[in-house]
Amino acid sequence: MRLRPASWQWLLRHELRLVWRNVGGARLTILIVLGGLLWLALHYVIWLLLRVVGDPASLPPGTYLLAGSTLWVVFTLMLSQAILLSVNTFFDRGDLDLVLSSPLPPRNVFIVRGLGVAVAATSLYALLLTPFAHVGLVTGKLRLLAVYPALAALGLLAAAIGMGSTIALVRLLGARRARTAAQLLGALVGAAFFLVIQVNNVVSHERTARWMISLWKAAREDGPLGPASPLWLPFDAMLGQPLALAALVAVGTGSFLLVVASMARRFLDGTQESVTTPAPRQTDAAIAAARFHGSPWRVVLVKEWKLIGRDPQLIANTLLQMLYLLPMMFVWAGQTSAETVMLPALVFAASTLAGGMVWLTVAAEDAPELLAAAPVETGLLSRAKLVAALLPIWILLSPVPMFLLASRPLAALLFAFCLAGSTISVGVVQLAMPQRGSRRDMRRRAKGNAAGGVMELVTMAGWAALTWCLLRAPVYAALAAVPAVAGPLTAWLFGGARRRAFAGG
Repeated sequence: MRLRPASWQWLLRHELRLVWRNVGGARLTILIVLGGLLWLALHYVIWLLLRVVGDPASLPPGTYLLAGSTLWVVFTLMLSQAILLSVNTFFDRGDLDLVLSSPLPPRNVFIVRGLGVAVAATSLYALLLTPFAHVGLVTGKLRLLAVYPALAALGLLAAAIGMGSTIALVRLLGARRARTAAQLLGALVGAAFFLVIQVNNVVSHERTARWMISLWKAAREDGPLGPASPLWLPFDAMLGQPLALAALVAVGTGSFLLVVASMARRFLDGTQESVTTPAPRQTDAAIAAARFHGSPWRVVLVKEWKLIGRDPQLIANTLLQMLYLLPMMFVWAGQTSAETVMLPALVFAASTLAGGMVWLTVAAEDAPELLAAAPVETGLLSRAKLVAALLPIWILLSPVPMFLLASRPLAALLFAFCLAGSTISVGVVQLAMPQRGSRRDMRRRAKGNAAGGVMELVTMAGWAALTWCLLRAPVYAALAAVPAVAGPLTAWLFGGARRRAFAGG
């Protein structure tokens, strides 16, 4: 079908093409085949489930609590992804100024960008939920076809909240700061449900059991969380109840159109104001204050920390990992044996984070030629970059040994030793077998450096095993120390050619 250029349908086709390209490149065919087989198998599973359940319109009250809560968790994940996608759409792609300066109507641009966010945020969950509609069509439960409009309405609502949050942050903080804040907000929303499900580890089992009993009582037919509760309106809409479906579609579509119509212009004004406004001219006093002073160590540390602080994706990923580790700290209260599992897990997670941070400071250096020409010893620069990458990790995890010090001082000391050893060892692997790349390629940093990736993994696993042995079975500590030491040592012995190539640019 030939679409009229500059129409919103024409723009939408281009936007969906970009979403499709981001799915997987060379792996796309394999993903489609495997995903198609799993999708067909899911239809069979749902067919068996509907045979057991019977009429979806007469479900037990407890089902509303389980299925409705699950649907809200799905919406939370959709919202997290919508916020991150909005940041990518408005900032990372870098084409918004060019598109808005073209003869295209700005309203069409924002409608299409918003629809692209909605489609990308709901695509995975559509694969999981649309089989209910297909099976319902075959088995005569036609009301389940409401899954399609209900899911579309949830996607539009998530896109509206994601775009609205981004717009509000732009107006409040400006485009540059809003990018970082939106990344952090998306990470927080995505991690919120994980923290909630960890309540069982934080609270006693007796209290958890009482809460569950109270929930089931509230989910009775006449309870506040029963089937008639407005909280389960999205679930009712997917079951095909007309009023609930009409309300959800109205809220989702209305919110989306409201954001596009009334706030898109504000976003454009805020972006142009913060991006196109020239920076104020610095005075001689400001220039003098900005000159380098202090030792090379201080200059390198400050420079690396400023670059890390300007990287919103790195901050969001780091914060997300730390949020996932927070519940582990509470598990130790009154559970001495839990530390033998949690502390090695923390060491492994810290080592993973350290590998990425050291790669950013060393391999993803933006001005390697400038540093190579600087009158500073190369080894000093490498050591300073290593410390700049590891020190924030040590500070972030310092509450863990402090938390343990009062009750289990030996465990605190052993954890601190293994934390320092594992992060330094992983950093040495990165220094021994460097692979130059861009900061955007952090998640794919092992590409082209398989040997370094293997050595890094061996080192992390060795230090995690050593942590467990020191806490649980000290007699095997020497055996666990072998891979922990062999990883960085082997990388240094066999990485000479790679280091010379890296130093030569």
